[in-house]
Amino acid sequence: MKFKLIFFSLLLGLSVLNGTSQNSKVPDGFCISQLEYSLFQMINQHRERISLPPIPLSNSLCYVAKTHAKDLSENYPFGDDCKMLSWSSKGNWKPFCYPAEQNKKNDIKDKAKEISGYPGKAWEITYWENTQLDLNFVLEFWLGIPYTANMINSAQNWAATPWKSIGVGIQDGYVLVWFGQKEDIQPVTVICETGEQIQHVAGTIETRQVIQVEESRIVISENKAFYIIIGSFNRKSDADSAVKGYKEMGYSNAVIVEEQGKIRVAIDRFISEKEAGTALTEYRKKFQGAWIFSK
Repeated sequence: MKFKLIFFSLLLGLSVLNGTSQNSKVPDGFCISQLEYSLFQMINQHRERISLPPIPLSNSLCYVAKTHAKDLSENYPFGDDCKMLSWSSKGNWKPFCYPAEQNKKNDIKDKAKEISGYPGKAWEITYWENTQLDLNFVLEFWLGIPYTANMINSAQNWAATPWKSIGVGIQDGYVLVWFGQKEDIQPVTVICETGEQIQHVAGTIETRQVIQVEESRIVISENKAFYIIIGSFNRKSDADSAVKGYKEMGYSNAVIVEEQGKIRVAIDRFISEKEAGTALTEYRKKFQGAWIFSK
């Protein structure tokens, strides 16, 4: 029998580093996965339901989160007294054992600045389990714990100063979210699977589709995507189950497409009609009746 093991940590603190300069250490070509972007959306959708503004996605904090998730996946545990907020000695950073080494001159909240050049202090919440990851459960788990719920909900100690940056990293069951009270001067983050550029402007989220053409990067239509539709459903719950099943089969880009009251499931999506047309020929070998829908 396989048991589910769950661990989480949180970092509390209120002080914020002054200053706005930022020397980015985020490498060129950095991107986040669709799964990571989905968790970012889920957190902001939850905040919207309780009348809170969205937290801008931070490229710097996403890099910190993904770097830490990789370190935890490959090297944790770091020692008997080192919690998940700790960092190993096997990377391009100063190792840190939390809480043993936490003091005024050596603050775990400065890790984001060290790793990515983020211009202020940042706070992290973590989660790990050894079974198949369910992001809905992860978010519900955090919201069921007062400390992490207050961070996500900007409540109690976190109510006075709003979050201005958020970063997400996921690897091998480790799920990390970083919150910052400084704006990131690198507001654009790319989704690995689609090439979408996620950019925050005046509290809103905008996306731009990009494709590679003769080694140069060009922008095509705003928010335009071409979906390969393989099914329609009357109930959202049925569509959710279908998407989950397809993802388990290895179709990581499966997604629900809602338009004018119609609920459809797409097995894949593309940023150009030509790419979608080429892929459709192959998908029709497995899914008869598949067709392309653009929005």
